[in-house]
Amino acid sequence: MRPRHSVHRVRVLYQDTDQGRVVHHASYFRYLEAGRLELWREGDFSYDAFEKDTGLALPVVEAQVRYRASARFDELLEVETWVEKATQASIWVESIVRRGETVLIEARIRLACVTQATGQIRRIPVALLEACLEEDA
Repeated sequence: MRPRHSVHRVRVLYQDTDQGRVVHHASYFRYLEAGRLELWREGDFSYDAFEKDTGLALPVVEAQVRYRASARFDELLEVETWVEKATQASIWVESIVRRGETVLIEARIRLACVTQATGQIRRIPVALLEACLEEDA
């Protein structure tokens, strides 16, 4: 088994940009979240069902982002996402956002598994971890 890599395409909306039509730095976090959700969806894991069925959630507890180049309104971007590391209660998700061959950002996001009601740390369910893996080619 190896980490599943997912590539999600996103079109830059006008609302994602500043007055110069350049993507605002905070907008990339929406793209990163979409990439994570698509990664799990490709592994037949529904994050919506996970929250509803278990009462658990995966909030972002740490974010490292390196901005290398800018994106602009109406450009088509690719968000490549994979799980780099997992422990009993945390997952480190790495992503690269590209426009063609140009790397725009590199990100490392840490998610913690917690109960929605109290925020208490919990063990990550096996089904979620399995959705982050795929058979070796």
